Amino acid sequence: MIKDFLKLAIENITHRKLRSWLTILGIVIGIAAVVALVSLGQGLQYTVDQQFKKIGSDLLVVQVKGVAGAPGSDSGNNILTIKDFDAVKRTIGVKQVMERLSKTGKVEFNKKTKFLMVQGLPTDDSLNIILETGQLDVDSGRTLKNGDKNRIVIGPNIAKQTTFGREIKVNDKLTINGQDFTVIGILKAGSNPGVANAIFMPLDDARIVFQAPDEISMLSVKIDDVRDIDQTVLNIEKNLRRERNVKEGKEDFTVQSTKQYIESFLTVFNVITTLLVGLASISLIVGAIGIANTMYTAVLERTREIGIMKSIGAKNSDILTIFLIESSLIGLLGGIIGMLLGAGIAKIAEIAIGQFLGPGFFQVFLPWWLLAGTAAFALIVGAISGILPAKQAADLSPVEALRG
Repeated sequence: MIKDFLKLAIENITHRKLRSWLTILGIVIGIAAVVALVSLGQGLQYTVDQQFKKIGSDLLVVQVKGVAGAPGSDSGNNILTIKDFDAVKRTIGVKQVMERLSKTGKVEFNKKTKFLMVQGLPTDDSLNIILETGQLDVDSGRTLKNGDKNRIVIGPNIAKQTTFGREIKVNDKLTINGQDFTVIGILKAGSNPGVANAIFMPLDDARIVFQAPDEISMLSVKIDDVRDIDQTVLNIEKNLRRERNVKEGKEDFTVQSTKQYIESFLTVFNVITTLLVGLASISLIVGAIGIANTMYTAVLERTREIGIMKSIGAKNSDILTIFLIESSLIGLLGGIIGMLLGAGIAKIAEIAIGQFLGPGFFQVFLPWWLLAGTAAFALIVGAISGILPAKQAADLSPVEALRG
């Protein structure tokens, strides 16, 4: 019996192809948007989580509040200095501290000029803090080491031909703020954007190039014991308040762990993802209305057919089942096409991001439960949308139906 009902429903859908496909399109758009957004969102969340894990759970980051010198920033001349570095270094619970100076530099190569992020890093043992994360793993050449002068390591995106019109290779020379530097290493593709688009040089060179003998942009702090991370944060804050002569609650600096960064990001990201999926779901509501409208029209067009079926013994439940199967099939077909389209969009985005940030840096997530769940959800939407039209068809009187 069900097999006959299914065959009849398929025939009715294919008989009115244009109307059926227009109805299905509403579901396709909604499902495709949901699948693409969820898979991209899961992929981005995983990527960020992996990047933070590379940094390590035993690391803290010390920065000033705001970004000094940035347009619209209220931080003014608020900067970290060598004195702050010393205050953090002598804090109980701190194992090692690495200072970093980040500035935008005028970079010249192949008769072209770009303004790029340049980071000065120490070349002593504290450099191991960043080396251990793998962020400075080179694809060619070598990384910075003690004794280097006028040498730089560049991100993979900077080395590309598209940046300066010619591919940069090891031993090429770049001019930064009027001073020549030799490229000794090119980082691996797949680095995070902050690394892939940056130039790294010895801290002493950076201080000279940017005329910042005492300034520090950020401190990376390795702690003795992860179990004491909260207490170590309090110790650092106490020492810095004393050094910078600020009261508790009025700090002009921040001390954050990678865990806090992850939690802050995920909180904001989950809210944004929920809103986007919610907006995408609106198209599913539109699609559901489209199915209901199509089924109501089908009932009106097939009134005589319904009357004939009832006159030869079809029950109300049979008529109800036929129309429910038809609306469910419309939803399911839209769900399957939308699922495939959404997965395709997500994969295209993955490839595009990989071209920009390097292969392997970002990957979308298309778990079976997402694909199966969206298809099943579309089927349910179709079924629910068809309930009222199906009930209307089932309640028709045989006499009135034949008369119509």
